[in-house]
Amino acid sequence: MPGPVFLSGERVSLRPPGESDVAFLQHHHNDPGIRQLMPRVYPQSIDAIREEYVEGDDEAVRLLACSGDDADADRLGFCSLSDVDQDMGRAEVDVWFAQDVQGLGFAAEALELLIEYAFDELRLHRLEAATTGTNDRSQALFDRLAFVEEGRRRDYYYLGGDYVDRVEYGLLEPEWREGDPDDPK
Repeated sequence: MPGPVFLSGERVSLRPPGESDVAFLQHHHNDPGIRQLMPRVYPQSIDAIREEYVEGDDEAVRLLACSGDDADADRLGFCSLSDVDQDMGRAEVDVWFAQDVQGLGFAAEALELLIEYAFDELRLHRLEAATTGTNDRSQALFDRLAFVEEGRRRDYYYLGGDYVDRVEYGLLEPEWREGDPDDPK
């Protein structure tokens, strides 16, 4: 049985992943179109996925993104806050969504929920994110959500036979609050 809804938006709910989600997580985590954008190069077994997504680090906030807010809602993807440092007021945002739902706004809504939670409930001051220089969708998502590109590590990853950059982003709580006056956060 899936876990209870932890955060809920208009079209997306976020809940802790459970044992019944491991097959979905493994399938998409190993999907070449997703894993190379994470970037990951080694296949992940069921046990490795269970350890990372279900049983992993207690300091991380790991959430499965689903459509709707009932226990049987369709699984869409995953987002988390990792490397949470309460003393320094920062965490890293990680996100991936199944290829068949990318570009439909689900990731943006899920990250908005996660950002609000991080700033309102965890009282963090700074969120960090990173993506590959070839992942245009993630870059556009971070730009849309007011993240600021803070740096680029050239030829950081080796993916698909090429070296690609790592693009690093940051978002400060006051920047999120200021936001776009036309965007009702």
